Amino acid sequence: MLFDLPNQPTLYAALLARDERYDGHAFVCVSSTGVFCRLTCPARKPKAENCTFYATVGECIEAGFRACKRCHPLQAAAMFDPTIGALLHALHERPDRRWSEQHVEQLGYDLSTVRRSFKRQFGMTFLEMARHRRIREGFETLAVGGKVITAQLEASFESASAFRAAFAAAANFFARRWQRACRPPPWRP
Repeated sequence: MLFDLPNQPTLYAALLARDERYDGHAFVCVSSTGVFCRLTCPARKPKAENCTFYATVGECIEAGFRACKRCHPLQAAAMFDPTIGALLHALHERPDRRWSEQHVEQLGYDLSTVRRSFKRQFGMTFLEMARHRRIREGFETLAVGGKVITAQLEASFESASAFRAAFAAAANFFARRWQRACRPPPWRP
């Protein structure tokens, strides 16, 4: 990476000032909303303790954050490469689809070109991005108190073991433990 991220206070100040010098070089992930934004996003600014900064969109997605609907941090890459734009649009239209190489080929794209383009722009392939999006659906279901089986089905995983393995790899622990951690403590008078 040619650009080393400055420290947290510097990046937070750039976020508050909407400093365009950092646009595309750093992204903010907001833990209270589960969203990642460009530093120039016009949305209301989060508290500093809710912010984590990453250098790439791929790192934000791997950390479990979704793209902001106000500043559209994925759009710069989509405008740069029409293939990326078309595939991101297809992913947005069909978030429940279990994307495979065959789906990409059916849309008329060369797999190696798509793989290289996504790796260059996001640090991950299109199929990895689609899988992270599906896993995030499972995280969201469990975070609001849903059952593990419901999270598995909403994330479009047919196999319970595949969902557990994917979830454990993404979260560094199992879905059942995540579900318990998200539950509110029992009410006591």
